[in-house]
Amino acid sequence: MASTTMTQTTTTTTTEVKQVADLPTSAEDLIRTFNNTKATIKLLQAEKENAEKALRELLGDAEVGTINGVERVKISHRNMSKIDREALKAAWPEAYEATLLESSYTVLTTK
Repeated sequence: MASTTMTQTTTTTTTEVKQVADLPTSAEDLIRTFNNTKATIKLLQAEKENAEKALRELLGDAEVGTINGVERVKISHRNMSKIDREALKAAWPEAYEATLLESSYTVLTTK
């Protein structure tokens, strides 16, 4: 007598149901403000970075800059510590998994 083995594979598909809100046309102004503000922040960040670069060039090797004898700019030294997550994961995967903290968050995107 021949023996028959059957294998059954089950695939579960999860469909996310999104709630859709029908916004009033006045929301267009909010979306425009949101997008314009994001663009302005990018421009201001670039402007800040350019000003910092120029000030550092003016300082040269000095750590303090004065104008008419008054201290106006200073380089402050800071230390930062961080973990190389990829090295930790490769060398000690159990420690990586045991200390891994994940969180969920949302991001508002506009079109």
